[in-house]
Amino acid sequence: MLRAGFIRKGRSRGQIRTPLQWFVALSSQRLPLETALLSIREFVPEDARDIFRLSTEEGYRTWLPSQVYRDESQARSVLEFLISKYSDPGNPRLGPYVLAIEHRMDRTLIGHVGFSPFDDDVEIGFAIGERYQGRGLATEAVVAASQWALETFALERILGIASAVNIASKRTLIRARFAHEKDCLMPFQGTEQAVTMYALDRDRSSSQGRVGSTS
Repeated sequence: MLRAGFIRKGRSRGQIRTPLQWFVALSSQRLPLETALLSIREFVPEDARDIFRLSTEEGYRTWLPSQVYRDESQARSVLEFLISKYSDPGNPRLGPYVLAIEHRMDRTLIGHVGFSPFDDDVEIGFAIGERYQGRGLATEAVVAASQWALETFALERILGIASAVNIASKRTLIRARFAHEKDCLMPFQGTEQAVTMYALDRDRSSSQGRVGSTS
């Protein structure tokens, strides 16, 4: 199960944008989603090398140990599984639906944002590579992908769950207008630990403006 990940180590590079400043005009809500700086798309098999590279970063080892791969072959196997879930079941209520985050300026794959079942809800997970942290890109991806998922799959809400000590992921969820729900202990990334749970409902997301707004 994907969990909110990555602590930002670097200093902020410039002013953080507001949600309505992130979106560029789109003809529809179909993938890929294009924001000011990101393209959010389905994974393809050729992404395996980049997925393995990202998984070797310290942030993955700290916050997402379940997504650290021993070699490119294992990363490719996991990627093939995730790609297969776009069509079967093709719904994050029933199985993972994980998307690639690509930087529009250099077309580099810089992370992922995805959705998966959590009890009777759907949970978001995300990660951004170390080189691209501290720029507000995780929030940009979470805002766009969450709005898309709420509309595409007719979800009432999306949960965000972060380790209680992962301050950066908690800040990302708050910036993306997820509201605090509770703090609790639960199995998380292979261990029982304290987590903070957030939720974004449809009404709260729609108040940010549709993807494609230039206002």
